[in-house]
Amino acid sequence: MEQVLEFIGNHPLLTGALGVAIAVLIGYEVSRLFRQWKELGTLEAVQLLNREDPVVLDVSNSTDYAKGHIQGAMHMPPSRIEAGNQQLLKFKDRPVLVYCRNNQVAPQMAGRLVKLGFTNVNVLGGGLTQWISDHQPVTRHKGAGKPEEGKGKRRKKSKDGKKSEAKETE
Repeated sequence: MEQVLEFIGNHPLLTGALGVAIAVLIGYEVSRLFRQWKELGTLEAVQLLNREDPVVLDVSNSTDYAKGHIQGAMHMPPSRIEAGNQQLLKFKDRPVLVYCRNNQVAPQMAGRLVKLGFTNVNVLGGGLTQWISDHQPVTRHKGAGKPEEGKGKRRKKSKDGKKSEAKETE
């Protein structure tokens, strides 16, 4: 025990930095316990897309959305979520998948959706960058962002009549 106290006395900056790092880590873990939305990996997001027909919200800026987005994603800038967009509020009872380019904005918008009364809110971990890294499809089609209120209306059928789905990969 004497050696520990001596080390602390000899290295106050190092000890202080360690203390701050531990406090930040504990704070982050505690905040994760109390948030009311889930962060999904790519495989979990693909399963959600293929099984539950969620409303997919791209909260990136217009330029990033135009460069590419998940098929069927509705472009929903943060300002429209903050304002409680009426088009969005129609989907309170559906699962929601929120993402942005690098997962910088999506977690904040997920929290805002929970405050607006959404109960099944999910964030794509790593954002669109991770989605693309995991070899999942993106589209640049401008009309991709208007989900229907009924199920199964979002994905387009291919020439052979099959509904397009994201790949479930591990």
